[in-house]
Amino acid sequence: MPDISKLHNPYDFANPVSDADLFVGRESELEEINYYLDQAIAAPNPINIAMLGKRAAGKTSLLNMCDIEAKKRGFCTVRIDLDEGDAKTQLGFFYKLFDSLFQAACKFGAFGGKKGKTFDTYLDIVTTYKIPDEKTFCPFVFPIQYAKAFGSENYNVQLSDNLFKMDLVEVQSEVNKPIILLFDEVNVLSGNRIYLEKLRNIFMNIRGYMLVFIGTPDLFPVMDEIFSPIVRQFKKINVGEFEDKEDTKECIRKPLVALDIKPEEIFDFETYRDVSEIHNISGGRPYEIQLICHVLFRRVQTKRAKKMKLDVSVLEDVLRELETSQDIRGRPILTKIKSLNKEQLSALRLLCICNEYATFDHIWAIEYIFKGKKARQKEDLKKDFQYFVDEGILETRDNIINFAGDDFDKIYTKYFSRERKVSLDIQGYPLEVFLGIVLAKIIGKIKGMESLKDNVAVYSSGTREEICTVAKEMSGVTSKKDVFAESNPQIMKTLYHLMLNYRNKEKVPIILVEFVSPWLNALFWYYCENPNDISSITKCLHKIEDLKKRSKEVGVDLKVDEIKLPVVSIEILADQIEHTENENFRNYIANTHNKKMVDEYTLEKNTEEAAFHADLSYRYNPNPKYWCSNNLGYVFMSTGHLDKARELFGKSISTTSEDSSPTYPALPYYNLGILEAKCGNIKNAFKNVELCLKKMETVEIKDGECACLFIPETINGELKFKEINRPDILISAQKAKKQFENFL
Repeated sequence: MPDISKLHNPYDFANPVSDADLFVGRESELEEINYYLDQAIAAPNPINIAMLGKRAAGKTSLLNMCDIEAKKRGFCTVRIDLDEGDAKTQLGFFYKLFDSLFQAACKFGAFGGKKGKTFDTYLDIVTTYKIPDEKTFCPFVFPIQYAKAFGSENYNVQLSDNLFKMDLVEVQSEVNKPIILLFDEVNVLSGNRIYLEKLRNIFMNIRGYMLVFIGTPDLFPVMDEIFSPIVRQFKKINVGEFEDKEDTKECIRKPLVALDIKPEEIFDFETYRDVSEIHNISGGRPYEIQLICHVLFRRVQTKRAKKMKLDVSVLEDVLRELETSQDIRGRPILTKIKSLNKEQLSALRLLCICNEYATFDHIWAIEYIFKGKKARQKEDLKKDFQYFVDEGILETRDNIINFAGDDFDKIYTKYFSRERKVSLDIQGYPLEVFLGIVLAKIIGKIKGMESLKDNVAVYSSGTREEICTVAKEMSGVTSKKDVFAESNPQIMKTLYHLMLNYRNKEKVPIILVEFVSPWLNALFWYYCENPNDISSITKCLHKIEDLKKRSKEVGVDLKVDEIKLPVVSIEILADQIEHTENENFRNYIANTHNKKMVDEYTLEKNTEEAAFHADLSYRYNPNPKYWCSNNLGYVFMSTGHLDKARELFGKSISTTSEDSSPTYPALPYYNLGILEAKCGNIKNAFKNVELCLKKMETVEIKDGECACLFIPETINGELKFKEINRPDILISAQKAKKQFENFL
């Protein structure tokens, strides 16, 4: 491992990600972006994109990736980073737009480039406000209007839409490529409707231009009204926190790899506990993940710790980092927060958990339903609530509770509270989501019970009828329609998973829990993960029944029911998935089986179950990625399906490219060598191991480890194979070569 003290800290929490190699997650968002970029190349009028998300959610990083993807496709990309000053005057705003566009076009090679006469003339006009007698080298109208207006200090001149359009057409004609305008911080325009209206009028029917806006969710209602509705001209993409802990894991791992540090030497990825803690504390928000990891890495650099490990002192360091970035003394809300005791922080946590979504009565009702006599007394909580309002920490709008601070206040409050062992996160869950989280804590205590998604109950729009209908359609009894192309994706995924688990049973028991009131309408459904021990179903029913009386006391009707769905045979399911037109769903299921195969083989040591998942994964996706082909081939080889294994190792070798992992195609060459040896083809085995060694010449030692390999050894004059975990590919190939030499 290199000397960490001499390296830069790779966790840059202060800046968005601009390197595609360090970008993590957002597969579905990137898929949407790439689709509309491809459409923009062919379509006469591109569909624009609006990326909306909370502060520090990673919107600008995604915008950077959009910039990179557009450049790959030959777009002329124009970056327009807005600030409050750009919204002061109409001409000032459109100057920012035109100047960014013109400079990008010149950089692209248009108008003779930045060393050409046109650029020089333009620069003279907009900096001196003087119009040259010879206008041949400035084929635009807007710069002249801008110079005349600002030269005479007439800053409120209205923009001519038609003349501005003419200039845009002139630029596009000269560039002769699609142009994409990437607007950051569009929220600065939310108070200037006329600017957005003019953007709509100018770009609505102009060819060759695509707009990408990023902003916070409060921008959307304004845009929706102006673009009437926005969905006609913009594809809305929501950018939220990372939901999958794997994304958080990659956020931690990739910066270390970029510094040539072997991640496992500095961070414990094996137990996954530290990854989970960072994910939970940060709420999956990229900015906070980077901030925490920046502090963790700095502690290793300064020899305060041997590994990047989360503890209370790290939270203190994060808090100090936040304090150095802002003047806390100038923030009255934080001054008040820092004076709160643990009991008050706990009350604030409860009152803010549905920030901007719930009233005091809503919050207390859910607290009472689930805790009963153990809940905070309503009058005591009311007193805390009134105190927070009086102190300016909370405010109400139409009785809805709102935290009065900004995004920085929210982040600081979270880490200040964590340091005092209170999990206060002012994220703002909708009531249904909050209800699901609380319910999940109760259900989660019952061994074996799972819910619709990731063992955390979430609000589902599905009903009893929808669940039963999808289950019947999966069996093909009620219709021959393409169920996996037309049904609710969440319900399909969960039901498919259940049918696999219960494949040796006749019925799948499911519990439906529904909350109904004038202010609440939510349905949750739970199932028993282990089909051989469904006693947890009964326990679950009893547990939820206990909540009914208290629900009624606060005006909520709680309905609990059990339904039993017929199990659909694997062959019927597999046939439907194999032939569905929903390619994304088929690939998703194939990848799910592949991951399950790896877990069953490496963690559970269940080769039979691993082979079952391998068969389905390969059936659904006969052309998997290079790494997936190798893994599938390995499982098939270990379970005696040698022809399939040979085919897949060959695919892995042939699909390996320059941007593949360092150990490819060395790894499948090695595995193919082992397979040939098992078949008695020692000459071919030797040849493939030699190819593996040749490929490993360019691989650094730190990259040579893999999950498991078969190692040849000679016992009583016969060639045998022993499987070992975490071997080094190079060392294993060298040993294999020596063994094979003895049998040539």
